[in-house]
Amino acid sequence: MQPIQPAPAVSQPSVVIATSTPATMSAPVPVPITCADTPTVSQLVSKPQTGVVDEDGINLEEIREFAKNFKIRRLSLGLTQTQVGQALTATEGPAYSQSAICRFEKLDITPKSAQKLKPVLEKWLNEAELRNQEGQQNLMEFVGGEPSKKRKRRTSFTPQAIEALNAYFEKNALPTGQEITEIAKELNYDREVVRVWFCNRRQTLKNTSKLNVFQIP
Repeated sequence: MQPIQPAPAVSQPSVVIATSTPATMSAPVPVPITCADTPTVSQLVSKPQTGVVDEDGINLEEIREFAKNFKIRRLSLGLTQTQVGQALTATEGPAYSQSAICRFEKLDITPKSAQKLKPVLEKWLNEAELRNQEGQQNLMEFVGGEPSKKRKRRTSFTPQAIEALNAYFEKNALPTGQEITEIAKELNYDREVVRVWFCNRRQTLKNTSKLNVFQIP
């Protein structure tokens, strides 16, 4: 018997396992978010390059002039922003409140909002001025409030008038009503003004006398 020869070794093809290199993950790019506030009329008119008309075709110079004139005319009627706001809120709604009137006069408002407010304010102010021509009471009925109390202008005496009043006071510190009337006519001042002067003068003298008493050693 012939010896059994071992079978030749069959070479197995080597299997190469390729290790996949993980792909590099790129960081996510943030999406820019822009939320710029709409500029106000005041901001736009303060920029020379903007011009008098903005991109929406609104005449900013016209709005600025109207806002300035509106305030002047409102004050000439003796009305406050609160009175105007309350009157307009009652007829037009809360969009025309006192704060809206304040922002409009300061131009702290967007062009579109100003364009919306302008015709309403103009119509209301024209009506208020017509009512005022018929009398203060008619204006207050239109506004829906009491007349605003205006502070009386303080009277300034001339040096000659002060000298004459002091001379009268030296003679008589407590003149009668008739004497006050005669003094007022002579000095060409209102009787009530002269009467108040004598009252104030007596009070000043009284306070000075008390002060002197306390200063006596």
